[in-house]
Amino acid sequence: MWRYALRRLLFLPIIMVLVSVITFVLLRVLPGDPAVIMAGQGANPEAVEAIRAELGLEAPLHEQYFAWMGDVLRGDFGRTYWSDKPILDEVLRRFPASAEIALLSLTISVVVGVTLGIISAVMRNSSVDYGVRLFAVAGQSVPDFFLLILLLVVPSILWNYAAPVGGHVSIFEDPWRNLRLYVPPALVLGVGGAAGIMRLQRTTMLEVLRSDYVRTAQAKGLRARTVVFSHAFRNTLPPLVTTVGAAFTLIFGGLVIAERVMSIDGLGMFFLQSVLARDFPVVQFLVLYTAVVVITINLVVDLSYAFIDPRVRYR
Repeated sequence: MWRYALRRLLFLPIIMVLVSVITFVLLRVLPGDPAVIMAGQGANPEAVEAIRAELGLEAPLHEQYFAWMGDVLRGDFGRTYWSDKPILDEVLRRFPASAEIALLSLTISVVVGVTLGIISAVMRNSSVDYGVRLFAVAGQSVPDFFLLILLLVVPSILWNYAAPVGGHVSIFEDPWRNLRLYVPPALVLGVGGAAGIMRLQRTTMLEVLRSDYVRTAQAKGLRARTVVFSHAFRNTLPPLVTTVGAAFTLIFGGLVIAERVMSIDGLGMFFLQSVLARDFPVVQFLVLYTAVVVITINLVVDLSYAFIDPRVRYR
């Protein structure tokens, strides 16, 4: 298994180079000049050229790329165009907020999705099953930003409750305010993931419940709980792990919307602001960071199959 993991990791530098090249070129091909944005509307061409020279945007593209990549390999990820602060410091400052939202969202997705999927499969074609399936369709159909706005507006109208918006509070400093700030976006992001996990869990659980070994366990007189969890559920784990990994990667995309609506100063908001301001070094770093996270998640998912299913062997 470790040799398989090592072979997968050997492809990481190649993937990172490809991602960096594509990102670097696209940022400079798409409309929008950071020098013009920084100089402001109506600025004279001399001022714009001076800013471009200061930012190093006048050099040929290949020279800009190799200069940036050389700095990255030395551990220097550059400075933001607007605040002139180290990018790594800005990312580390915003990371806790985004990490907490992502972990809360994943927890909600897994707990709700797996639980409802098992209930729906066990109570097939009942009113509960139809209700759960309706929730799954609605959860995958309604946009996240619309659910988040409803989650903010409806409590304020019905119960005169307003969730805090903006800022960052550590859970160790003020747990109550921390949960009030991060649970709404995590709940909304978790709904879509829970819906997808629930549908997969229901389908795979129904297939397993029809298998011969499950019918044999039922014929032996084992309790329904033992049959469902000890025999059926364990055999639904491989596809479930794959879906959970995919849901976690989708949560990263949802962070941009959630943090924008809630005015949370996290990585999603940082990425959106940098794209709008054409802050090239920040966007390039965040894209590379996201690529590393996605590749790592996929590798962990693949390796977990060997622990879940003893029939899986990596060489």
